[in-house]
Amino acid sequence: MESYVSVNLKKDEILIKLSDKILYEKVVDSLTKKIPDLKKFYKKATLPIRVSGRVLKKEEIKEIESIIKKEIDVEIIFDVAEDLGLHSIKKAYEKDTEETETRFYKGSVRSRTKN
Repeated sequence: MESYVSVNLKKDEILIKLSDKILYEKVVDSLTKKIPDLKKFYKKATLPIRVSGRVLKKEEIKEIESIIKKEIDVEIIFDVAEDLGLHSIKKAYEKDTEETETRFYKGSVRSRTKN
């Protein structure tokens, strides 16, 4: 089975990266299967967990936080859409469009402002 969740140990945190290429339900299922292994690590560690890689709705954040907190009592930080920066712009450009009002111009575009 393919994993839609990666767990990486960073210097000051644990990074859980969720795939944005698959349905949310499959990501949750994959995360649920990884938590027991992560729990073994947390017997001694106290590093916070950062969840990233996917734009999540508020109820999805609560669900993922609940899944992790049920097994591991640790601080959880979520990267929200504003933190992810160009993520939403990238998704907009990946959409297929049949018709657009966008015009392409090849050459220099200059502004003629008066002082």
